[in-house]
Amino acid sequence: SLSLSLFRIYVARRRRRRMSSMMLRADRSAMMGTKTTTTTGFKNGSSIQRTRTTTKRCCFSVAASGVVKNTTTKLSVNVDPNLWTALESSAVQKAGLEKPEKFTKDFSKPMSIPREGIEAAMRVMESGRVFRYCATSAETSEVAKAEDEFAEMVGQKYAIGVNSCSSAIFIAMLATGVEQGDKVLTNGFTFTALPSCILRIGCEPVLVECTENFTMDLDDLDKKAGESGAKVLLMSHMRGKVCDMDRVVQICEKHGMKLIEDCAHGCGVRYKGRQLGYHGVVTAYSTQSDKVINSGEGGFITTDDDDIAARCLYMSGCYERRYNKHARMPPQELCEKYMLTMPNLSSRMNEVTAAMMRPLITNLYPERLPRYMERWVLISSVIDSMSGEYVSIPTSGPNVEDVGDHLNFTLKNFTEEENAKFREITTELGVNLGWFTSSVNARFHKNWEKYGTPKYDLPQTDKVLEFSYDMKMPPDFETEDFQHIGHVISYAVNKVKGLCV
Repeated sequence: SLSLSLFRIYVARRRRRRMSSMMLRADRSAMMGTKTTTTTGFKNGSSIQRTRTTTKRCCFSVAASGVVKNTTTKLSVNVDPNLWTALESSAVQKAGLEKPEKFTKDFSKPMSIPREGIEAAMRVMESGRVFRYCATSAETSEVAKAEDEFAEMVGQKYAIGVNSCSSAIFIAMLATGVEQGDKVLTNGFTFTALPSCILRIGCEPVLVECTENFTMDLDDLDKKAGESGAKVLLMSHMRGKVCDMDRVVQICEKHGMKLIEDCAHGCGVRYKGRQLGYHGVVTAYSTQSDKVINSGEGGFITTDDDDIAARCLYMSGCYERRYNKHARMPPQELCEKYMLTMPNLSSRMNEVTAAMMRPLITNLYPERLPRYMERWVLISSVIDSMSGEYVSIPTSGPNVEDVGDHLNFTLKNFTEEENAKFREITTELGVNLGWFTSSVNARFHKNWEKYGTPKYDLPQTDKVLEFSYDMKMPPDFETEDFQHIGHVISYAVNKVKGLCV
């Protein structure tokens, strides 16, 4: 697939850059040389010549020498790092020594709702049938159609629309038999919603260490599974980073644990060629505004298990015999069984939410994922070329095809003071990063202690997160914007390290 090919290109570029990094660092003060006029690449299987007049290029300010001067020249490079010439690669690295212009676009703007979704939502509001069970049938229900399309996209038998991913997680735990007083294993690095949902049931979250690639430490998981006696693992694929899922399944089977997957950040991520989320008995997805499907708030519960599906259907808010308004209805005898025996948590998705999101379900794989990965490869390559000596970008393993909707990175060989100065410079230049160990970050386990999460000693996680950052890559930004953002991040690194004269 394109995303996997782009990822492999990025990895290959990192290897080549490391091999030549010592030579290039020694050459920081060398002259840039003349500009080439064309680059060679491939399009639709044919060789093509790309000239510097192409619109798909980035412009870096490059000093006439390897030091910052007031007078600069502009050097244009292709937005596809795989088409960079040797001269361009060297130029990109040296551009990281020069202060870029301030980035002025708004990182807070979510993905726009497609016109098709807006019109569908308006039709729902005009009809007055906003409540999902006001639809005359499953065939006329926007939620039922969204459930059917989402289940098809992720390759699972059932999808049940709910009002948030937190509701999906909460209901999934209840449906798998989690009870008050149980211990539930979960990530020490994830969003605050996970321990919150565990505590909401009256259970105890047992936090597991993370690795430098932001994935769960499976050795620590194996150890704590044995020590805790937990019967459920609630695993978050934080920022779409995925560990060895085959080993996860083995650990769960060894300790008799059920696996619930939190794919809030995993929609569009593929493991061994298939949409992530199929290893668990039940999985939760998010359609909150910062995710790759934007419905404001929303989520899905997915499963292949008939019994779990029937339980979730009624706990999510189905009642009486309204199960026939689900396009993917569990067996009728199970629906009848749980109709009066499952608590109704009124966590339903509404028709407007479903209507606006359905076009985003349809176009995620064929249209948007390739573009997301192109942008991620560009910014990662820029950072790696300009400041790779001091910046590590976590990647998933060879079985994983990423989404690239967020940039995460870790500063290497930085002091606390340098870390603070780095944040100051990026903020001044218009790039506001999420620092994972700030006193307000909802993903830092020490901040969860303030509402009752048990205190855990997670030295490995703390070491990783202390110098790690998070940045949303807004879908409406242009691809070229990400070379600018990568330049800002790299300049801040180089400035702090005293490399900018």
